[in-house]
Amino acid sequence: MKTLIIISLAILSLMACNTRTQTKENPDKDTPESEQILDQNIDSTQYLLEETLELNQEKTKSIKVERLFTTEDDKNELQELVIAKKFYKEEDLYILDYKYPYLNEEIDPDNDQFNDFLTENYLNIEATENEILEDKVIFCDSLGIGRCTDKRIIDYKIYAVKNSLISVLLYKENYYSGMKHSTYMFECLNFDLNNHKFIYYNDFFINNSEKELLATINKTISNGINSGELFYECWELSEGDFKVYKNNFVVNDDTVEFYFDDCIICPSYTGTYSIEIPIKEIIHLIKNYNDQPLIG
Repeated sequence: MKTLIIISLAILSLMACNTRTQTKENPDKDTPESEQILDQNIDSTQYLLEETLELNQEKTKSIKVERLFTTEDDKNELQELVIAKKFYKEEDLYILDYKYPYLNEEIDPDNDQFNDFLTENYLNIEATENEILEDKVIFCDSLGIGRCTDKRIIDYKIYAVKNSLISVLLYKENYYSGMKHSTYMFECLNFDLNNHKFIYYNDFFINNSEKELLATINKTISNGINSGELFYECWELSEGDFKVYKNNFVVNDDTVEFYFDDCIICPSYTGTYSIEIPIKEIIHLIKNYNDQPLIG
């Protein structure tokens, strides 16, 4: 890889030298001065347009992320049940900064079902470190970068429904060396506090509801696009992506909210990470659980 890069740079250098030589020999003697000025103006205009676009994208990106951070949840109401845990580790090549929920096992020892699952699936520190270090060998070394620091950040929102169901949104911010912006990924966990098991799409929604729910999600996206606000350049959710992300939802007393990683329904710099649907609009698609509605 290094050899290829060196050869490519050499070729580019030769091409640049050749261009400079030609310029010396033919210093635009056949190009009218007015055309030269026009070309310069076009280049300046293009630069200004690109700079303005970049500034606008940075602005809308910050709005999008701020909306995620400031979304209210039920942490305060769940302080007895949910213990906020932290893990922080800083090395030369990476930073791990995790905040995550831990269910109080003194209240109910069976809450360990949730805690063990979360630890095994989302807090595998050794696997994350190995992944980062492997990426460093490929990326940093090949580009000749002496020091590049990656960041992995996990934080969460948590919601309670009828004291029997908790919904957890884990949002994972990944900053990769050499990239201009962080990327965001999401995992949603719904846990039945009475039966100590996780609730997935097929547990919560009736059979064969996918087509109607996908249409409802896409209607919401289309309305956002037509509004001309921050949904510009977004697009409807594909059937394939819905199958991948259909378990990625959280529930509160009024809405069901589906979360999608960067670039699934919107580019990273605009739009939204989630689609919120009022429960009253899809109540006919929601199952009853233990003969009691999960919501409402």
